[in-house]
Amino acid sequence: MDLKALTTVYSYRHPETRAVIDGLLRDGFPHEVFLRATHPPGYLDGFHEPILERVLDFHRQAAPALGGFAHRYPTSGSEEGIREVMTRLQSEGCERIYVFEGEYEGYAAVAEQRCMQTVSVPRSADPRSLEPGYWFLSNPSAVDGNILPDELVASICEASHELFYDLAYLDSTRAHRFDLSHPKIFAAVISFSKTYGLFYDRVGFTFSREPVPSLYGNKWFKSLFGLLIADAIVTRLAPRQIHARYGPIQAEIAAELRARHDLPLRPSDTFLLAHIRADDARALSPEQRERIAAFRRGQGYRFCLTPYFVDRDAEACELLGRGGKES
Repeated sequence: MDLKALTTVYSYRHPETRAVIDGLLRDGFPHEVFLRATHPPGYLDGFHEPILERVLDFHRQAAPALGGFAHRYPTSGSEEGIREVMTRLQSEGCERIYVFEGEYEGYAAVAEQRCMQTVSVPRSADPRSLEPGYWFLSNPSAVDGNILPDELVASICEASHELFYDLAYLDSTRAHRFDLSHPKIFAAVISFSKTYGLFYDRVGFTFSREPVPSLYGNKWFKSLFGLLIADAIVTRLAPRQIHARYGPIQAEIAAELRARHDLPLRPSDTFLLAHIRADDARALSPEQRERIAAFRRGQGYRFCLTPYFVDRDAEACELLGRGGKES
């Protein structure tokens, strides 16, 4: 039987997020917020600022140094921040970026559009062996959904590379403190897409030590409804709530897939994913490798489990007009 896992990470819009949005609408959609745009002194240039402070407070334990970045912008998920930070680097003469093998392919796509080379680096490589430059890194990692060792991130900074820190999977793992305090971490992004199933709602924030000129206009050109959803998420949910609920279900799904497909899948740190480690991948048979070739990331394999979560979600199945749980 074919795996129903996804090769691309489409997040699970779970009942918690659906309830938050339902509550936001049920309590009376705040139309007056939008009307303020044309009624002095209620202009909405700073509407995002108190929400951003609540977002930072929500993540105070997981990423305390985010509050130390002087320049903060509401963005369309994390992707807009990635694009515009690279636009700034291009304008400053940057010709290449470093990423780990199997990293989020969006970095290379955006770099190519700006005539910048992407250099894929094995995770085992010593950053000191590379000419200092700009490094784009996701943590938890898009390669396999696991939290990177603190010393690995630190080694990039200590080798005089400038580091862009992508926290797209923030809140989707066990409790962990992500240290963004090193001055070589020059920018960071967070997104509500992965953990909270808000991929198409485009909710995110970009943080930078220096201004990102092309994001200046975001004080006007921003999604107020997306910001209202973000505010409701951080007001009504707890930082560890989603992983606590879905981590055990993820473990069940991975165990079922291991048994059914005879594959050495392991639950990733982020609840959305499972992975096959590079060491385990080397022991796979040619037939096994062929079956999962599309899931290859670097030296291992990554599987998005969203379809299996949806199968266990009776309300979601009813909304989709189909049956329930399958493996």
